[in-house]
Amino acid sequence: MMRICILSSFEDSLSRNTGYSVRIYNLARGLADLGNKVHVIIPGFPDRIETMGHFFVHRFHGFLPRKILYFVAKLLGIAKPTTLFFYDPLFAFKIRRIIRSVDIVQIEQQASGGFLVPVITNIWKKPIVVDCHDAFQPLRVRHASKIRRFLETFTEIFIYKYADIILTVSEKEKNILTFCGIKKEKIRVVPNGVEIERFSDPIIKPEDVKRKYCLENYRIIVFLGNMEYLPNREAVELIAAKIAPIVCEEVKNVKFLIVGRCSKKIESPNLIFTGVVENSVEPLLISDVAVAPLFQGSGTRLKILEYLACGLPVISTTKGVEGLNLGNGIIIEDDLNEFAKSIIKVLKNQDLAEEMRKNARSLVIHYDWKKILVQLNKIYEELLRMGPR
Repeated sequence: MMRICILSSFEDSLSRNTGYSVRIYNLARGLADLGNKVHVIIPGFPDRIETMGHFFVHRFHGFLPRKILYFVAKLLGIAKPTTLFFYDPLFAFKIRRIIRSVDIVQIEQQASGGFLVPVITNIWKKPIVVDCHDAFQPLRVRHASKIRRFLETFTEIFIYKYADIILTVSEKEKNILTFCGIKKEKIRVVPNGVEIERFSDPIIKPEDVKRKYCLENYRIIVFLGNMEYLPNREAVELIAAKIAPIVCEEVKNVKFLIVGRCSKKIESPNLIFTGVVENSVEPLLISDVAVAPLFQGSGTRLKILEYLACGLPVISTTKGVEGLNLGNGIIIEDDLNEFAKSIIKVLKNQDLAEEMRKNARSLVIHYDWKKILVQLNKIYEELLRMGPR
């Protein structure tokens, strides 16, 4: 049994309504299910401890009161104010007992923990694993501030220097790091995955879900994603402005179902926004086609794996499937007019749709979280056998 601490900088890290939180939850749960003792530390109010399945979740806050923290975050343009606690000495003091009791410390998101990482390695003498969700994301996704872009990139390089192992979600991400001078020996590919069993839930009745969303008489095209993330928001804007009008002109009774966190909806008669849903399987199971018209971003898209796990025909751009090894099982189209025509083709051709549905499950089988976690567990065992640096 290994003792593992996962440090995550976002207060909603285990909400499972973003790709980021889905990965963290499944890594923590999977490592715990394999017999390890897992602690997840998250910045937030108030200080408390709870259990999620077989692992423990600890929340701690730092020196700054909530109102001042949120004021400082707004001043600096930081979307998640509690991430500032990772640079707070009181927060470090509170988590020291847990860190000292474990064998390995895993940092979620490479731009986090700039102050904590040298303390963990040099003072508390613990090996560090950095889970790199998306290498050099600030340089690959447009941010509002050049200063923020510089600071996040600088912090990322700084943390890689201290890491014993760096996890990337694809070979492409690994190549980006090695191109930037990160030692190849440090990097291990641990891809994003999907709970295949969860996405074939026989209890859910599609007719009940369609009734819930008032979609009984409609063909449904679904897009899944957090619209607070710029690439997802741009994808929805393209759906509303370019793709949906062409599809709805050609095929009657069609609606585009936009599933996920959304603070600002786009006015369109063809789009229905669900907001955050308790169970993302429901809207996927009632859909006819799943889309991912993404043109920027980094890492790999969990939405593609979830689409396939539900047995959906998938139409994406090249960027949407970047880093995923899916062969020719889905339609890839970067021209928006052709993208819309591909949707029409699948909706009108039942044989094509059925063939894509049959292929979907076979494409995603290698991305089962259970298989991925066995691989990660072996990486950690190897790290501990190596002993101290």
